Amino acid sequence: MDHLPGNLLVAGLLGLAGDVTGGGLRRAGRRLRLEFAFPAFGELEGGVELHCGGAGDTLELTATQSVGGTTRDICRGTVTVLPEPALPDAAQPSPLPAAGPGRGGTATLMAPAERTLATPADPRLVHRADLSTVMLGAPTETPDGEFTCAVLHCPSLAPPGVLRDPIEVIEAARQLVLMLGHVANGHAFDTHVVWIDLAADIPAAPPAGLPLHVSWRRPPGRPRPRTAFDMGLHAGTADLGTIRLVTHTMSPAAYRKVRAA
Repeated sequence: MDHLPGNLLVAGLLGLAGDVTGGGLRRAGRRLRLEFAFPAFGELEGGVELHCGGAGDTLELTATQSVGGTTRDICRGTVTVLPEPALPDAAQPSPLPAAGPGRGGTATLMAPAERTLATPADPRLVHRADLSTVMLGAPTETPDGEFTCAVLHCPSLAPPGVLRDPIEVIEAARQLVLMLGHVANGHAFDTHVVWIDLAADIPAAPPAGLPLHVSWRRPPGRPRPRTAFDMGLHAGTADLGTIRLVTHTMSPAAYRKVRAA
């Protein structure tokens, strides 16, 4: 599944699950464990239906699409709602790690003196045209290869209020993967990113005033087309959760070949 429609399907399925649970997915004091797979590409033609079932604390979610008389799953997964340990109090942001010299890639990281926690990342790095939809602050990289970005607010993505929506964290992780493809793995800007799997263990609704950031540590070895990005969600020095995105990258020519098969 292409990364953007994949994220839209997850947003729609979580919205459906929220409706089924009476808003239980955006409630303080709860934690979400998400597992999603994307077994097929979605198409521009053909209606998409969202389904929610299951029992107890775990809901089963599926997106199906009918094309040419054939119905197939294009996204399926589960969301489990669990009790959440107490979160840190909303406070002043802690400084992000100082930027190191950086290694490789096609873009340059900002030096600490050139950015603040509220400075959005370069929209090109996260494939956004509208600066208001950039969910990440300017990235830093430490000498040992850890990238860190603040998680910003996106008014068009989630309703305002005292709590964040879980899709905000997923969208921040999606944008971080796109950014890392360029600044860490040297991908050209026309590289296609396809989602294979998504897993997350995150707070259901952290306070909107709690400064969040996401991080990723560069693994040893050379990057491969199929990569598992293991990211952390933090508030200051507190670890709040994890997000894993398994993606496959392709050149435009390889993508056209796969889509035509």
